[in-house]
Amino acid sequence: MAPREHHPQALMARFWKKFHHRSPGKVTSIFPSSMYDAFHDDSVPASARVRNAAGSYDEARAECAAMVQEIVEHCEATNTSFLDKEFELEHDYYMKIDDCLRGLIRTEEQSGRPGGVHRVPWIYDNPRFNVDGFSGSDIAQGALGDCWWLAGLGTIAHRKDLMDKVCVARNEECGVYGFVFFRDGEWVPTVIDDNLYLSSGDWTKAGNGTDATGSKARAWKKNRQTGSGALYMASCKDENETWLPLLEKAYAKAHGDYEALEGGWIGAGVEDMTGGVSSVVLTSRVLRKDKLWYELRQVDQDDGQFVYGLAASFGVGTGERNGLMLNHAYSVIKAVEIEDATGRKVKLLQIRNPWGQNASTGLGEWHGPWSDGSKEWTPETMKKLNHEFGDDGVFWMTLEDVLHNFQWLNRTRLFNDHWTVAQQWTSLPISWIPGYLNTKFVIQVEKPGLAVIVLSKPDERYYNGLEGQYRFFLEFMVRSDESDKKIAEATYNAYEGENRSVSCEVYLEPGTYSVIPKVLAKRCAWKYELRDIVKSYALNRPIKLQQKARFYDTAHAKPGVKDEDEELQIKKWEEKQRRKELKRKTEEENSMQLELIKLRSYISALHEEMERREKAKIEEQSKDKASENQKQRKKSRGKSKPAAEENSKGQRGGQQAEVEEAAGEEEETPEEEENQEEEEEQAEEEEEEEEEEEDDDDDDDDAESDDDDDDYDDSKDKYLWNPVCVLGLRVYSEDDQIEIKLVEGDEQEEEEEEAEGEEGEAEGEEEEEE
Repeated sequence: MAPREHHPQALMARFWKKFHHRSPGKVTSIFPSSMYDAFHDDSVPASARVRNAAGSYDEARAECAAMVQEIVEHCEATNTSFLDKEFELEHDYYMKIDDCLRGLIRTEEQSGRPGGVHRVPWIYDNPRFNVDGFSGSDIAQGALGDCWWLAGLGTIAHRKDLMDKVCVARNEECGVYGFVFFRDGEWVPTVIDDNLYLSSGDWTKAGNGTDATGSKARAWKKNRQTGSGALYMASCKDENETWLPLLEKAYAKAHGDYEALEGGWIGAGVEDMTGGVSSVVLTSRVLRKDKLWYELRQVDQDDGQFVYGLAASFGVGTGERNGLMLNHAYSVIKAVEIEDATGRKVKLLQIRNPWGQNASTGLGEWHGPWSDGSKEWTPETMKKLNHEFGDDGVFWMTLEDVLHNFQWLNRTRLFNDHWTVAQQWTSLPISWIPGYLNTKFVIQVEKPGLAVIVLSKPDERYYNGLEGQYRFFLEFMVRSDESDKKIAEATYNAYEGENRSVSCEVYLEPGTYSVIPKVLAKRCAWKYELRDIVKSYALNRPIKLQQKARFYDTAHAKPGVKDEDEELQIKKWEEKQRRKELKRKTEEENSMQLELIKLRSYISALHEEMERREKAKIEEQSKDKASENQKQRKKSRGKSKPAAEENSKGQRGGQQAEVEEAAGEEEETPEEEENQEEEEEQAEEEEEEEEEEEDDDDDDDDAESDDDDDDYDDSKDKYLWNPVCVLGLRVYSEDDQIEIKLVEGDEQEEEEEEAEGEEGEAEGEEEEEE
């Protein structure tokens, strides 16, 4: 029979043990708390709070305005324009550091840099933040692949209330601009200067030769470095309008660099600028078109609750479908219903390409019915819809054609100050086998009404490069605690690239509800582990690592988890105290053993000495007695006195004197006791020094272990499973008394046991009454 450890079931259990780590862990803080102690940082939000949906925005707006005002006062006092040291484009560009352009991890294949950097007054002849208000038709994409964000911006640009909400404060003379963005459930302020990237460099740096009169340099500047067309990144169509490039720069700074904005989904961009909740729906899964049309009609209304974007397929490669670019994002500007030339009612959507024009191939706009120049247009319909043919990126499509030619609808619900939001964050280990977790969020509803429930994880775009090896896909279901019935659910879409949150909308009656999360984790073994990246870039790119690591630490502090570095220090201290106490007890026991051995040895020696002396005395007495007997025998007559009793007394007295003498030899004088105390104190000091040396040796061993880890073959641990996901639940409701709390598995079992106990007591009381 095979040994137990070779039993098939034992081998199977040993294999799966790697997929169920006993101590799952996640780096919750790249920098230890001690590194933050030197400065003030109040950017970490509370783990759980209930507030008006506009509450976080009001705080961020006030902070942003105060920051701008403080900068303006400093600029006026020093007679200098504002220079943003946190996002200094000019120094970063000319020193070829590129921390404002690129992310933390860079490849040799990356190419393409701006031609130069200059301030707004130098670039524009008559710069104005906006001309005739904001508009989606102002948007023109630059060299950056952020069409998703520009398309999202295009869906709200016509809404002055939403744009004024993002663009908080500015002083164009000092060159300071303040904006706010929505990040992981909270609004955050961002302030920038007015330096912008240009496509072309200066005349002198372009190697164009001499220019004695300066006329060539002036012509060069006028033709290549003046107006919106000279910008390297996004720009406004108007040659003197500046709001778009400055807003894009602020959004890039909020994420750490421009490269962080490469690729994304429209809904994420709209969320970040409105604080709304976005969801992605396959056009093939639309159930009720009349409900969809009702929401689409609100996209251009000042108080509309919804905005929409479109995506014409996302996948590998690029292509086109009837003129529409695949893997590209579009904005829905307007939805109207009109009568065509035959009197038939038609539902039309006005759509815009963020490029602002067609590509050189003529692609980018719709080529089907109601496209520019199609037979469906009449002078009356063009006048009614205020449409003009032209290469401006704007076109019209019927609702049916939109659903047939676009693959995705990006829907965002907006919230005003009538809504209340409650949120709670936590951190949970994720099993290799997906399933609903035993930790849940409990919602207490006091008033009936619509609730929008959002389960999200921190936005990894802010700390790209430090996201680790695991990707997480979120789901949840909502149950009523009264009936234990599932009343709503939200699932991730396997085809959707944007997976930072899932949401659902459900009408809730007063009562208690449980939101039970489900998380699927996938390990990307080809990605570097977080510790390897930190070790590498701490020396190679420290400034960039500091920036991204702080973004990471802020996001992972949301659950209110204890600083793991502090925990390690506490554990190390506790282990040191344990070892010290163990050593003390061992030494005490050893000392007692030694004293006992000494005592036993002394007693044994004393007995031997007493026996030896007794034997010698007996022999001496025997000799004396024999001699006395001889003398007595010589005497004829004499009285003899028995000496047995006297001899016995003499023996006992001699033994007692010997014991007292030996005891007296063992007594210590006061001077000897003082010397002994000094020796003991010195011994204790030496022990403490030895312990410190042992701790140093432990640290050296840890360092050597880290070095050994560098040479460790990751393929040996390719099955090791150790993911932890940070989750946040937000609930939007018009019930201002709504509450949310986190119930972990142990607490849930205790509550169930208490409930069962109460039911048992109630049944017992009923039986007694009967």
